[in-house]
Amino acid sequence: MNWIRKALVAGTIALTMTVQGGVGSCATPAKDKQAEKNSLPITVQGETNLPGNFCLSFVRSKNLVLLDGKGKVVWSKHEEQPKDGSKTGWWDFKKHKVDGKTYYSYHDETGKDDNYGMQGYAPGERVILDDKFKEIKRIRFEESAVTKKGDPLDGHDFLMITPDHYILSGYLHDTVYNVPGYPEGSQVVYSYLQEVDHGKVVWDWKSIDYPELYGLTVTDSKDTAADFGNKKTNVPDYIHFNAMQLDKDGNLICSFRHLSSIICLDRHKRENQILWKLSGRGDEFGLAEDQKTSCQHYVTVDGNYLTAFDNNNRGKMTRIQSYSLDIPNRKLQAVRSFSFPDKYSFACGSVQHLPNDLFVIGWGWQTKGNECMSVYDMKQGKKLMSVSLVNPKNITYRCVYFD
Repeated sequence: MNWIRKALVAGTIALTMTVQGGVGSCATPAKDKQAEKNSLPITVQGETNLPGNFCLSFVRSKNLVLLDGKGKVVWSKHEEQPKDGSKTGWWDFKKHKVDGKTYYSYHDETGKDDNYGMQGYAPGERVILDDKFKEIKRIRFEESAVTKKGDPLDGHDFLMITPDHYILSGYLHDTVYNVPGYPEGSQVVYSYLQEVDHGKVVWDWKSIDYPELYGLTVTDSKDTAADFGNKKTNVPDYIHFNAMQLDKDGNLICSFRHLSSIICLDRHKRENQILWKLSGRGDEFGLAEDQKTSCQHYVTVDGNYLTAFDNNNRGKMTRIQSYSLDIPNRKLQAVRSFSFPDKYSFACGSVQHLPNDLFVIGWGWQTKGNECMSVYDMKQGKKLMSVSLVNPKNITYRCVYFD
């Protein structure tokens, strides 16, 4: 592992670490015989001592894979694609622990709902499984001011608080009249979040309620994202929600790819719900340009840090960005940056910082090679585990670890 520099920046310590993709050797490298036997979409090299599971989901194939810490297959699910040639995926496979019980869930892109012609939108429904992987129920939106009961969800993220209390995400298409410079109206695709408790909507958020966000759109990944004049498209995806986490106060920390920004939303309010913005054009924490993310996909609350999978569409070299923030005073205290010169993930992907400086990285839409997940021991500068795609075109959505 190569520490490039420790620099004093604006009175705070900024640590930059570059990790070469080939650094270290995999522990006990061997192909996963079980994966080969079951014709799974992956092969595994190396292992960890982690006691939990890795959940892998895919963008363009109906595959789910659950690995143990050694990289062995615990459970998998597969269905063939429809005969009409359409490509649908199972997104965001995850494990939930609620009141001592274990559940699993994933997003089923059914192929039956209108995706507005958008590549990055996979409308469908959330499937809830019990600890034996038996399907319990399927979830769609409840009725609200902007949704009908049964409207499709988006597949980017889902938070389970209890089996009957959860937070859903979706993309909605409408004509709005509050885009500055477009009083005649503009068609947009906007982000909608809905919290449901025992069938009732108890909180929601619409990005179009905050016209200041229109001016923060970037086009690093989608050249029509800010086409509010609808010259090339009538579905400009100006914000593109893709991840959410609860902080210690119960607020939602969300990633918006087409703002290159992480925004905290107050779940205790129905109005004035934006608490702060990190990175992007609306950054409130004084980040230097090279400290900002570019079209990031994932964010976690990591102790005193926020950690993001920075696809870095602008620089075309994916990295991990971790920020320590003084939120009340809107100050950046420290930033840790892990760069991978041989990696570029155009979209999707994930990162988690585990104890003992282990990092689990899902490479998403990897454009260099077929590695889809890595587990690094940053203290020792070793890659402990590497998961690769049998078919490099079979993009992973997320590869995430759960205790």
